[in-house]
Amino acid sequence: MGRPSMAAQRTEQIMQATARCLQKHGLAGTTLERVSEESGLSRSHVRHYVGNRDDLLRAFANWLYTGYEAEFTGKIAAAPDREKLPIAMDYLFSSGFLPIGDDDTVIRELITAGITDDSIRATLQERYLQAVQAVEQALAAEYPAASPGARRSVAYGLWCLALGNSTMAELQLPVASGGLIRTAAEQLLERLSHD
Repeated sequence: MGRPSMAAQRTEQIMQATARCLQKHGLAGTTLERVSEESGLSRSHVRHYVGNRDDLLRAFANWLYTGYEAEFTGKIAAAPDREKLPIAMDYLFSSGFLPIGDDDTVIRELITAGITDDSIRATLQERYLQAVQAVEQALAAEYPAASPGARRSVAYGLWCLALGNSTMAELQLPVASGGLIRTAAEQLLERLSHD
């Protein structure tokens, strides 16, 4: 009888170490050596479980966004229709995007990586489109008479407002942490009432 595989445990260990490295050192400073040090594994073990640095970043993008997908899109999908939009709005304009945390730094580093890496960009595109579709689903439950095009436009606008506001909050712009963004989002929702 062979020993049980350590692949899942080691991969999780490496992904968490990668997150810490991205937080501390940014994209340019996240090397296999630093991930190795942070994870407590040898560099050869890191390469064995995740491959080279590019493979590591691609695997990390999938790992990170899979957690967010379950947290956000899963909650909306599972909620009764009347609760979908409040869940989406709370996530976008309070609990999910504010206050700024370590994950925000990591996400910005992944977005930077996605500019030049087709695979990371494809992962980010897929995950963000799924998130926008979840917001669109919440809008469809709340505004069934609105046209699909209008709901899609508002869903994308809400997502962009939340993401942009989190950037402003990261720059410590005082108005970013106030209620202005929620007010702007609610005004965007008003459009669907008249569609």
